[in-house]
Amino acid sequence: MSRLIQNHTHLPKWPALVCLTTLLACLPANPATTIEDDGVGGGGGGGGGEVMTTNASSTVSGVGGSFDGVGGGGPVAPDCEEPPNLAGSDAVVATDYDAHYTIFDLGEVPGVPDALGGCVVKHDDPNVLLIAGKSEQADAQIYSIGIKRGPCGHILGFEGTAVPVADTPHVDANLVYTDSNLMFYSQWPTYKLNQMLPGSTVPDRETDLLSLGIISIGDKGPGGIGFVPIGNSGAGGLRIVTWPQGHWYQVGLQADGPLFNVTDLTKKTQLPNNPGGFAYVPKGSPGFPESRLIVSEWVEGAPDGLSDRVATYALDDQGDPIPTTRKEFLSKIHRPWGAYFEPLTGDFLFLQWQPSGPMMQNPPDRVYIVQGFSPPPPPAIPR
Repeated sequence: MSRLIQNHTHLPKWPALVCLTTLLACLPANPATTIEDDGVGGGGGGGGGEVMTTNASSTVSGVGGSFDGVGGGGPVAPDCEEPPNLAGSDAVVATDYDAHYTIFDLGEVPGVPDALGGCVVKHDDPNVLLIAGKSEQADAQIYSIGIKRGPCGHILGFEGTAVPVADTPHVDANLVYTDSNLMFYSQWPTYKLNQMLPGSTVPDRETDLLSLGIISIGDKGPGGIGFVPIGNSGAGGLRIVTWPQGHWYQVGLQADGPLFNVTDLTKKTQLPNNPGGFAYVPKGSPGFPESRLIVSEWVEGAPDGLSDRVATYALDDQGDPIPTTRKEFLSKIHRPWGAYFEPLTGDFLFLQWQPSGPMMQNPPDRVYIVQGFSPPPPPAIPR
């Protein structure tokens, strides 16, 4: 995955505010308590404003309204708000899903250098996105940037300019929280798995996966990682997929204070098409009557990304994908990477590496977002 690293700063443009009736329709019914932003450990800065939360709902000041259903519930009310730019013909939802889902182009992330890596909404501030920059490079970092939300909570774009908040060499396609806000991420191509506590600016634990027997022939390291979510068979189990061979592993964990020891790796299956970041589709999402995994596929060397897709798989009784059940979610997309369902609305975010440009030039990496999914459950308790 050789990448051309570029550094671009681009100021976002915002759409007009949505109508007042939509705002009133989204106001919460429950009282709230203030939570202060701790700044680091998943990153501070980048904007956001005061965060008001309860167990059942969240109110975000400064983003035009409020939204309910943190970590659960059904899809948000229709016609709330949309990002300003539809994805266009370069990113197409497959026909089996296009009645339910719409894809938007959020564009570059101001202040974050290519290549983009995994992203996650900061655990204590729904107005802040953490995202990896210079992904897979020795000087990779996690950055913090404000996100602009509409009155029903949907992410509309970025706010301000990103700032680095943690040094995370070789960080790759997924940033994943546990129930205690401990963050896991993988390193590529160094075959390592890292853990970082809230408040940390460097990894607190690094595990060499080669020493545990991860397959290396034809591979270059683990890319996507994730926990099987609450409500699924195998909930709390950590999973890893390698790039480019697609070896899928169950990861054994043992609690060690606030961190975990990685005890073993068990290969369960192999996915095709150079799988990268993955995430579990939230239950109740339209068009998904069964539990499925969603995976970004980047087939390196394919002309103009003609073989690249975003696909889904049904799950077995341990929360692992069944390769024969592969089904396309995006039938056209160039070099997708990463996969993440943000917790407030279920909006699905993924990255685009080196989008095609004129005269073989590589424009800056971009972020895409898909509306229509249900919100995911809270982070799982590792087991």
